Amino acid sequence: MTTPSPAVDTGEEAGAPAAFLAGAGSAFAAAAEHAGRRDVHLDVAGHVVRLGFAGDALVPALLPAVRHLEVPAPAGVPALDVGLFDTGSTGVPMPPPAWGPDAWGAKGEIAGFNDDRVRTVYDPGTEILHVYDVERSAAVYWAPAARTIPWWESSFPLRTILHWWSASSSRQPVHSGAIARGGVGVLVAGPSGSGKSTTTLACLEAGLGYLGDDYVMLDVDAPTVVSLYSTAKLEPDNLRRFPDLARLVANPDKLDEQKAMLFLHEHRPDQLVRRAPVGAVLLPRIAHTTRTTLAPAPAGAAMSALAPTTLFQLPGYGREVHAKCSRLVRSVPSYWLDIGEDLPGIAGAVGDLLDDLR
Repeated sequence: MTTPSPAVDTGEEAGAPAAFLAGAGSAFAAAAEHAGRRDVHLDVAGHVVRLGFAGDALVPALLPAVRHLEVPAPAGVPALDVGLFDTGSTGVPMPPPAWGPDAWGAKGEIAGFNDDRVRTVYDPGTEILHVYDVERSAAVYWAPAARTIPWWESSFPLRTILHWWSASSSRQPVHSGAIARGGVGVLVAGPSGSGKSTTTLACLEAGLGYLGDDYVMLDVDAPTVVSLYSTAKLEPDNLRRFPDLARLVANPDKLDEQKAMLFLHEHRPDQLVRRAPVGAVLLPRIAHTTRTTLAPAPAGAAMSALAPTTLFQLPGYGREVHAKCSRLVRSVPSYWLDIGEDLPGIAGAVGDLLDDLR
């Protein structure tokens, strides 16, 4: 982290996790006092999430992907309150870490700083820190500077915090795409390289509704998929298959080191669907044929496509993630989607299924 500053007592008598949480909150308040505060309110699965930015430096990196969820400031207390700041633009450092050099665990979780009250993740590679107050549904997001935020973080900002916030509810961010038409949606689940993005973007090009191609929010009480990010991502070599989308790429000068990113709320707002009942789970596979076909798949295959990558990428609450994914795949049918080379044919097969599910 950046140069430590005198902050709060992080000794055992204060309770190190709670004390560090308090120090992070105080640092955000100081940053907002110094740089000015900008509040943005989002509707996430019917709940108001308030993003409080200290200054404007982080806004271009973190807001575009969620801009389609923005709503006017409501009366009352938000369901989730997130303070976001960086040291580079505000001059306010994060309090010194209260853990040793060997405290890092899987996915950046800090040993001794994840308990029933506090969740803490710090990634030494990106230097991004997430601290979450479970009792208050409040979080602090910190980066050393806006320029250090990597491109992939801009495509799914706040993913970790939204995961923690959802843990005790029926909601769950999952590694999946989603497409909708006629008031019903399908999840498109699978590991990288399975054809997930190709499927969702082929459907987007054909005029179907889009909820995401990488992360979406599930509510498993009455299976529903909710859009989190309006981002679309493609390997640069795959852009040639989507010439209309290629003209909308937000980072055309960086494709030698980044995936192509599109923020669809800027270009295809009418196709962005906020939420839809889940009618099925699609499991894309590259078929090396011309025609795209569908075939019933077992729930276990859907579970294998949905849960492991979500569990691998999101820190903590593994039991809850597993239970929610299991509940989802047992409540809706699953289908293999054997992807052919004809892009309109992919959208045709998905569209026919959506029509049948209505």
